Amino acid sequence: MSFYTALTGLNGAQSDISATSNNIANVGTTGFKRSRAEFGDIFATSPLQNSSSSIGSGAILKGVKQQFTQGNIASSLNALDMAISGQGFFALKPSLTSTQVVYTRNGSFNVDNNRNVVDSSGQFLLAYPVNEDGSVTAKDIDSASPLRLPVTSGDPQATSKVDLAVNLPASADVVIQKEQFANGYTFDPDDPESFTNSTSFTIFDDLGNPTIATVYFIKTQRATADDPTNKFETRLVINNEVVAPDLVPAVNDSNQQIYIDQFGNQTNAVPDPSYFDTGRSSPLYKLDDLRSRVPSEPAALSGEAAGFDFGEEGTRQIEIVNDPMLFGATFEASSANQGVYWGRDFLLVNIDDGTRPVSIDVRAGKYNAEQLAAEVERAINDAHDDSRKVQIQQSADDTIAIQLYTSDADGDTAVASSLEIDLLETSFVSTQAGIDVANLTSPSFDLEVFLAHAQARINDALDGELSAADSPAVPGIAGSQFAKLTSTTKLTDPPKMPQALSFDYTTRDLSATIINAAEKWDIGYDEGKFSVTEVSGVIQSGDTTLSISIPGKQDIVITIADTLTQESEVLDLIDTAVEALFSVQVTGTAADFAYDATSGTLTVSSALTAGSRTDSFEVYGVVISVAVDGDSEDDATVAQNIKDAIEAADIDGVAVSVTDGVLTIVGPTLHTAASLTETANTYEMTQSRHLAYTNFENRPAVAVYDRANNVAAGTGSMIYDSEAENLSINMESTAGLQSGDTIVLMGTGSAGEALNGRNFTISTVVGNMIYIATGDMGLPDADISIDTTSNPFIVLSGKSSDVEAYFEGAALTVDGFAKSFNNQRIVMRETDAARHSYTDSDITAASGSIFGDFTAILADADTPTVSALGLSTAATKMAWVDDLDPPVKVVYDAETQSIRFEIDHTALGPGGSISSVSGIQVSSGNSDGVNGIGLLGLSAAPKVGISSATSVSGQAFIFDGPNKGDGPDRFGASVQYDRDTRAFTFKSGTTGKEIDANKALGVTTDQLASNIQVGRYIIDSETGEAGTGDGTIDLASRVLALGNSHVMGVGTGKNVGFVAGTGLKSQPARAIGAPANDPLNSEPVFLNPANFETTFNVSVNGVNAVIQIPGGNYIGSTLAEVLEKRINQMRDPDTGDTIGGVTVRYQPSDNNFVFTTGTTGSDSTIRVKGSAKLGLDDVPLGIGSVPKIANLVQATNENGIPLFVNENGEIVDSEPDNLVTDYFPLYLDEGELTFDKTGKLLSPQGLTRYESQSDTFSISLDIDYSASSQLATPFVVNNLEQNGFTSGRLDGLSIDATGLLRANYTNGQNKPLGKLVLANFNNQNGLKQVGNATFVETASSGIAIIGEAGTEGFGSIQSGALERSNVDITEELVNLITAQRNFQAASKAIETSTQLTQTIINIRT
Repeated sequence: MSFYTALTGLNGAQSDISATSNNIANVGTTGFKRSRAEFGDIFATSPLQNSSSSIGSGAILKGVKQQFTQGNIASSLNALDMAISGQGFFALKPSLTSTQVVYTRNGSFNVDNNRNVVDSSGQFLLAYPVNEDGSVTAKDIDSASPLRLPVTSGDPQATSKVDLAVNLPASADVVIQKEQFANGYTFDPDDPESFTNSTSFTIFDDLGNPTIATVYFIKTQRATADDPTNKFETRLVINNEVVAPDLVPAVNDSNQQIYIDQFGNQTNAVPDPSYFDTGRSSPLYKLDDLRSRVPSEPAALSGEAAGFDFGEEGTRQIEIVNDPMLFGATFEASSANQGVYWGRDFLLVNIDDGTRPVSIDVRAGKYNAEQLAAEVERAINDAHDDSRKVQIQQSADDTIAIQLYTSDADGDTAVASSLEIDLLETSFVSTQAGIDVANLTSPSFDLEVFLAHAQARINDALDGELSAADSPAVPGIAGSQFAKLTSTTKLTDPPKMPQALSFDYTTRDLSATIINAAEKWDIGYDEGKFSVTEVSGVIQSGDTTLSISIPGKQDIVITIADTLTQESEVLDLIDTAVEALFSVQVTGTAADFAYDATSGTLTVSSALTAGSRTDSFEVYGVVISVAVDGDSEDDATVAQNIKDAIEAADIDGVAVSVTDGVLTIVGPTLHTAASLTETANTYEMTQSRHLAYTNFENRPAVAVYDRANNVAAGTGSMIYDSEAENLSINMESTAGLQSGDTIVLMGTGSAGEALNGRNFTISTVVGNMIYIATGDMGLPDADISIDTTSNPFIVLSGKSSDVEAYFEGAALTVDGFAKSFNNQRIVMRETDAARHSYTDSDITAASGSIFGDFTAILADADTPTVSALGLSTAATKMAWVDDLDPPVKVVYDAETQSIRFEIDHTALGPGGSISSVSGIQVSSGNSDGVNGIGLLGLSAAPKVGISSATSVSGQAFIFDGPNKGDGPDRFGASVQYDRDTRAFTFKSGTTGKEIDANKALGVTTDQLASNIQVGRYIIDSETGEAGTGDGTIDLASRVLALGNSHVMGVGTGKNVGFVAGTGLKSQPARAIGAPANDPLNSEPVFLNPANFETTFNVSVNGVNAVIQIPGGNYIGSTLAEVLEKRINQMRDPDTGDTIGGVTVRYQPSDNNFVFTTGTTGSDSTIRVKGSAKLGLDDVPLGIGSVPKIANLVQATNENGIPLFVNENGEIVDSEPDNLVTDYFPLYLDEGELTFDKTGKLLSPQGLTRYESQSDTFSISLDIDYSASSQLATPFVVNNLEQNGFTSGRLDGLSIDATGLLRANYTNGQNKPLGKLVLANFNNQNGLKQVGNATFVETASSGIAIIGEAGTEGFGSIQSGALERSNVDITEELVNLITAQRNFQAASKAIETSTQLTQTIINIRT
């Protein structure tokens, strides 16, 4: 057994020696891979055998393994010697017909007789097929073929392409601008002045004959602001012949044809490829003609020159009126009224083909041309936006509750009663607007109408507290009231002629002050009441005095004797003294004067017998002294002198007239009130006042005057000298008139129409004559003389300080709105300075009222009567609210979108008329919550202390009524005034022409045309009402309705110009928020007002607002809806500009908000800033845009005839058949190079073709200039390659690292022949060696993995190198020694085993 075991060891050693010997033998074999013998032990046992006592049976050869490590690489001079640096095997075929593939690392190849590349065994090297650029066309083993070297490069190739990259000097002069070419440029290749630079190169014709070609570069344009490009033309000259370039298609960097749509926008693909099927032709459009791009434009309508002359600078002003009482002053009422225009139904506008036009109102005021354009623009956009009305819900929003507070030692105390204003009660505003508030449960108001209605209701409710006898909600108002009357008839057709109405005005206020020196008597005065009370326990010693001062009268001193014991006695003294101040007291003695207090006449008699003297009179408390010459002055003369003296004294309320020796003196009448008592006298003073109604230049006005003077009757009493520009008036009396006084001249008849009812300022007064300078008053050029005998005139002067008049509602305006609330009724009232505590019913004078009956001074058929003015039955009522300056004013705060109540502290509050009021609370009257107009409930509404600037604001609220306007939503229209043409231009807010879907780039749906129509309804010249007709419109017409606007130059009969919209639709501004912190589409998020999470700062088109929304839970869509409503309610408080059409969208996919304007274009902007948790803390400004377009200019020939490209690509000047539409191929100027300012070549990006057929040569050549530049360096050729050649023979080979094999030929050609196939295996040790360092695949090695050198898993190719054997000779010799020792040991084991065996045999034998 041991012998056999030793024998296996001997065999193993023999095998090891054999493997080592083989390695040593192949140490010089290229690509050889060393092998290693691997052994296993032999062990035999049985299940019953004890393993611990078992002995092995020797060793056995398990196999010989190849070691595929990299061998050293050695250089070689043979290009076909190749080594693989890294993984992989060369692939070979044993024969051309074999299907087997073998693999080797032995790269020693050569060429057989058939030019095939083979190894030393004649096996064929495999390569992939490649393109001209060396790229593999098929990468699989079946496509690989044996590599063969062609001897020649084939037939000669004519040059068809030249790659020419040059740098043209940026500093070069423009050749065609040189002086020598002033009369025209001509290219001459022999004249270096006719070109900038040139370069020559060799090209080949079809026969391989070389020819010299020269390209000349001619600078034709330097970059400018209008065209920032530099241009060079090229000329190709061959054999002294200039070859013209062919049509050059415009291509992109990928050499794809560029097409343009109808706006010059470029694309490489169009929606309908059939446009460019074979056989289509097109207009010729060139890139250079499209470089100038302009913004798309909106439709624009220009009126003819404005009918009003605004002046060269457009600074002259017109006046716009909306007050119905002023309509008669407008141009619409009469063309004679230049410069005044009716603001209602000012224009009729239809934007972008709306279904119906919108009539706009403009605000009253004075405007120059540009201001008028801005106001009309505002009005157009306001009328077309999507704003809504204010809706008042019954029992929810219909009450404004006002609670006042008074101050005492314990602080502020609520007044026992509060004031509740019912907004569903009628006011003159609601009646005027045609809103039946009393019978509607939820009436809707335009914002301005709501505010005016609310103001009227607040005023009425506050005034109504005067009748709350027990506990008024406003304390102390009984002592601050005044009389007021309102006419019963509306002056819907204001009378043209003026009228003065006299009436008695009765007051108890004598404005007296007293100084009482009597200690025994307590004497007081208040509102015409003198009261006397004896002071108990005081004894008067001697006489004492009481001084009384009344304005305009001499002071009186009353002596109170110490003998008086009763209050009535003192009152009698006061009564006598006061009454003397309101009568005439005669003190003269020489003449015989007689004064009749009942008739007010003073009679002078016997003046001639009295001698000379000075007589004195006390006339209504003023001392008058008159010198009388009894020897020469008769009674009439003395009476006239007395009259002159009285008039010169200008006694308040006193008028005097004289007839012969009798003077009639009329003045204020003093009455003792019926409420006389033993301890008090109350006086009432009645005096004449004059209510003036005028309608000069159709501008009705009312005022109250203290004085009326008659113009003397006569033919020449009133004369206007047009040359001297002077008006002289002869008066019956000039009493009270002086230089500088403002007077109103009024009378009957039509002769003085230019003067009647007009205000004048007196220049001088001479006797009974008054003179007026009229230089700047625009009076007629002709003289005027009026016979005042048949047409009596009067002069009113001295505007009353205690009574005033106005038209109801005329002063009620809402800032930023056009509407007038003039109710066309006359209101007459006492002034704020004349407030008192007594009522109209307290008056006991003959009139029985503070205001007596009216009497017309002018009596004529054409002058209005008392009844015509609605004053015959007008009743006097008491009021305390000044409706011209109300104590509580309601306004809308556009910035906070809330109602604000402004408190006038001079009327309510400390130091004001009602000084006891210290605080105010305004609420909805409900217990809690917020109503629909933002008013808090009683429990939440704050109390606000009243100071000099007190206001109470509600919360922001949303207008939740129906849409305000009846027109379609249109936004962003503009109006401009052109000073040169003196015309107004109206533009739509959108740009673009009508385009069908997909007929232009980016137009995926039908685009409607921008359009605008402007006209006007016919305005009735009597009423100012608009005649709307049937409302039909013709979208194709520039005229709307049948009226026109004189000042704007549009409408029927006007020569307007229209320019249609161009290009593409302008785009809105979009502000895009960042993602919110939490998802808003699934779970609500709570917005906390305390953290300002409900506050949003928004700016849209320059209109800013701080928007507040209620705190609470929101999801994305509901929050977007609330914000959208609030934003579209924004209004500029200064200009009145409104915001509309803004959309707010929540995007669940991005969890963010997007804000989009309703307006479009570059002036459209939007900015939003809100809470970070909503992603709105840093939202970029959104800006709209206007697409820029190129106006397509079709190329023409030298005669200006349009050019086309036919189906063969040829330029023709007659229109070919089958033209493409909408999209067109784009071309370049033939042979032209265009550089930008940085020197980069803009065009051509493709090839420029030159073709010529001549006797000397035939050429079809493409030149690629795309790598050229224009820098500030000298001319240089950076690259020059051409693809032509003659026939050539193989001259060399090159193999790169990727295995690409190229052949070099004597004609300069370098052609790729193939790329070497490399293979690798998952288990290289499983390969089967078949000799010559060659292997075949087996099941153990796996299928060959095919690839390319240099890619993943494969090494690179080194040409001119061989991979040596990986055998290490030293290591192998050591292995050999080891194997020899192993052999000797095994032999010794055999020898020992044999000896043992022989010994055993010997023993047996």
